[in-house]
Amino acid sequence: MKKHSLFIGLLVVVVCLSGFWTGASAQQGFYNEAPMLAERVAKGELLSVDERMPANPMIVQPVEQVGVYGGTLEIPVEDVMTTSRPSRFIGYEQLLRWDAQWLRVVPNLAQSVESSDDATTYTFTLRQGVRWSDGELFTADDIMFWYEAVLLNPELTSRPPNWVSTEGVPATVEKIDELTVKFQFTKPNSFFLRDLANVIGSAPTSYPRHYLEQFHPDYNANVNDLVAAEGFADWMSLFKGKASADNMEKPSLGAWIIVERGETIVAERNPYYWKIDTDFNQLPYIDRLVFVQATSAEEYEAIMNNGQAHVVFDNEFENFSVYDANVADVESITLISSNSSSVAIGLNLTHPDPILREAFQNKDFRIALSYAINRQRINDEVFAGQSEPYQVAPRPESPYYNEQMAHQYSEFDPDLANTMLDDLGYDQRGADGFRVTPTGVPFSFKLQTNSETSRQYDVLVRVAEDWQAVGINVSIESFVGDKSEDYNNLLFAGAQDSYISEAVGGLDVILEVSYYFPVHPFASFYASGWGYWYRDPSNEVAIEPPPPVQEQMRLYNQIKETLNPDAQAELMTQILQISAQEFLVIGTVLDPNSTMLISANLHNVPPSIPLAFSYPTPAPTNPAQYFIDPQN
Repeated sequence: MKKHSLFIGLLVVVVCLSGFWTGASAQQGFYNEAPMLAERVAKGELLSVDERMPANPMIVQPVEQVGVYGGTLEIPVEDVMTTSRPSRFIGYEQLLRWDAQWLRVVPNLAQSVESSDDATTYTFTLRQGVRWSDGELFTADDIMFWYEAVLLNPELTSRPPNWVSTEGVPATVEKIDELTVKFQFTKPNSFFLRDLANVIGSAPTSYPRHYLEQFHPDYNANVNDLVAAEGFADWMSLFKGKASADNMEKPSLGAWIIVERGETIVAERNPYYWKIDTDFNQLPYIDRLVFVQATSAEEYEAIMNNGQAHVVFDNEFENFSVYDANVADVESITLISSNSSSVAIGLNLTHPDPILREAFQNKDFRIALSYAINRQRINDEVFAGQSEPYQVAPRPESPYYNEQMAHQYSEFDPDLANTMLDDLGYDQRGADGFRVTPTGVPFSFKLQTNSETSRQYDVLVRVAEDWQAVGINVSIESFVGDKSEDYNNLLFAGAQDSYISEAVGGLDVILEVSYYFPVHPFASFYASGWGYWYRDPSNEVAIEPPPPVQEQMRLYNQIKETLNPDAQAELMTQILQISAQEFLVIGTVLDPNSTMLISANLHNVPPSIPLAFSYPTPAPTNPAQYFIDPQN
């Protein structure tokens, strides 16, 4: 498999001189705009583009070429009511953002940031003159409103999120002036800038004060009148509803504004969008986005052949394949998975049952089960041969890739598995033919899942068959539909036998470590007790982990305390070495890449794009610079 270096680095600060841009934007006709906006300007309905643009707009380098204005882009989705696609095309306008290659963090609404050497203080300078979609200025007051009215309000935020707090203590946010804010942490937080570029870092720029303050009692003494008029139960419900991205009245900072929600979701260009291309054309190029529902291959085929430009994800639909449709003039964009193993099996290492806990915590027991899995069969029958046997480890595209870690214990060797289980004392079998414990007690466990996808279930069926073949009494328990709450209760009680999911951290290794060691009780369900201990050893449900895992936790704390990328990489390498030695989670096959299909006349889309939760595909590629060529 070809290797590509894909490294998540530290912030590269780009400081544009506001004086230059202030002078430039004062010139009449300095910027260009879409014809549909020029018509509104001519009618006196809208300020000129020069008056709408900030003093220091963000310049976006087009992927291929400077585009042309116009057109409608349709995005077929499985369910218009529940899809998250709009936020990944329209949203993601945060203080900072990932670059398109997921190599580094770059400025966005903040034009620059200064970090203290001890990673406790971060001072942001905002772009001057950026406006919300209703024309009101975006300033430090909006960030302070989020901080004071939302983050510090216990009725809206019961516990500050980890990205903006250290040891449960929220950062102090201070307004220096209209364009400058400072975040101060009580402990070093070297991940803060990366977290701000992550989707979890959207909050500081999501609360327009001039609109939302009317729904908050600290700013409107008569808010209960609005609660009654709007039919909400209390002011908190009212505020959350008005602050939601689903509220089309809330001003936005995105390239398009949602103007219709129903059978389709329609978004039209934001006249106050604050980004330009290299020829000083205000973005976006495309007039409108339409998210349209397709419930069958026939509907999908009709949509894709209706003459509009399209973008669709090949894994969007559960009940049919996009490749079964007859669609002309589409091109493929590779979506590079950020996951490691596609189906990772985390046996509950802190299980309340002492018999299962003893077995699961035994590394050789886990290794024996790993040897018993026929991964090539899984690859051939479930993944159509598009993957390879793979443990929980960084992907080949990652600079942290380690051949041994990725493939250790992945050979299919049931004879060795049987021998190892015998040597561990599980050599006797009961009347049912399954192994009993070294003390002669029958034992069994379940592979438990709440996945609605057939792929994960199909993998588990084959794993269960392989383990049964070496004498392990294992079965599958599925929690779907109305059983999902039972599954969650089991997980949060730490009483599950196993936790099955895709293993994150294949590319974003430092940010997503939950499968390399239990960093959080709810991100590392395979060892919740150890995760609780890492967060708070005094917690009554915390369980002290073994020394190697404690060493991983100590090393990770050191990563949080340094901004030096070389030091972080060295510490992360040590964590991975321990992870390889301990073999906490069993992998199956490498999560395969997927595809985004685009119309041949849609341009400025990179040929490959990372696919991850942390990287909200395709938003970091700046869809505002996509364009539709009417001649092609």
